Amino acid sequence: MSSSIKVNLEKDSYDIIFDENFVESAMALIAISSKCMFITQEIIYEAFEEKFSVLKSLPNVEFHLIQQGEKAKSIDTVIEICDKMAMMHFDRSSTVFAVGGGVVGDTAGFVASIFMRGIDYFQYPTTLLAMVDSSIGGKTGVNLSSGKNLIGRIHQPKAVIVDVSFLDTLPQREINASLAEAIKYGFIYDRELFNYIVENISDILSGKNHTVLKKIILRSCEIKSEVVSMDVNEDNIRMILNFGHTIGHALEGYFEYKKLLHGEAILYGMKCALYLSHTIGNLSEKDYHASLKALSAFTLPAIDLKDKGSIIEFVKRDKKFRESQIRFVLISEIGKAELSTEITLNHIEESLGVL
Repeated sequence: MSSSIKVNLEKDSYDIIFDENFVESAMALIAISSKCMFITQEIIYEAFEEKFSVLKSLPNVEFHLIQQGEKAKSIDTVIEICDKMAMMHFDRSSTVFAVGGGVVGDTAGFVASIFMRGIDYFQYPTTLLAMVDSSIGGKTGVNLSSGKNLIGRIHQPKAVIVDVSFLDTLPQREINASLAEAIKYGFIYDRELFNYIVENISDILSGKNHTVLKKIILRSCEIKSEVVSMDVNEDNIRMILNFGHTIGHALEGYFEYKKLLHGEAILYGMKCALYLSHTIGNLSEKDYHASLKALSAFTLPAIDLKDKGSIIEFVKRDKKFRESQIRFVLISEIGKAELSTEITLNHIEESLGVL
């Protein structure tokens, strides 16, 4: 265990712990739990089968594997897991372990939030995206056919345990996409982090440099914990974490969660948000071009937006669309974000022209 960060939420406070031994860490938690449900995916289980087999042999441990992709984040998946836990006599003293990326974390966290009106859970993120973002903050939920994360709750984990060795098997495309959330923190909160990622981008994308990655993960976790601690229910400042997400989520839905990874959609969403920050907001020409140059280092699949009206329909379903008004995240300079109510659907449709 090298370090930890406290997410300060009074009675719901917890630590983000950096630990390089997943099995040892999990066994310590299993030893003080009653029944334990590990929720993960087959591809993760197969990649780390030796580690999982040790845990699976324990008498109070059960495993449930969910499907890949955003389609797995459904109410049907949640009901299936809850039914399984009920039949196995899990109770309010039982514990859920989420071992995976955002899909696993969001689904397992939502299961924990509603089973027996709420039980404990631990997050073990296995992707860079989950390590820097989705595992922290207590957001849980599943998708509907009409939009992403429309059913969910805020339910804080007991701890988030980060083992960077999970990244060793992560495909290069995943690393590339996941850095979107990390550079987002640079855009909205920390210019030094932005500069550090830009300076080290080639090393990160080519060699999965653990020293560099650990520094980025650590700082990203610090930033998210600071923001979440100030606004646990996403009523105000926490919304800056959605920079690039309003349009990014719409693009994911438009392509039916098949063409773009989440981080790739957010990268495209940030391009649109930067355009609006420059043309409608106060982002300077210099910072705008520096931002675009930074994003150009990322490899993205080509997209063809034939029906912009459909994308706008997805934007309307976004949780940040309230009383026919969008609370849109802009940046006034690299490292400083602001919420704007001046961005219209016409502005958003215009911004899609930069993609």
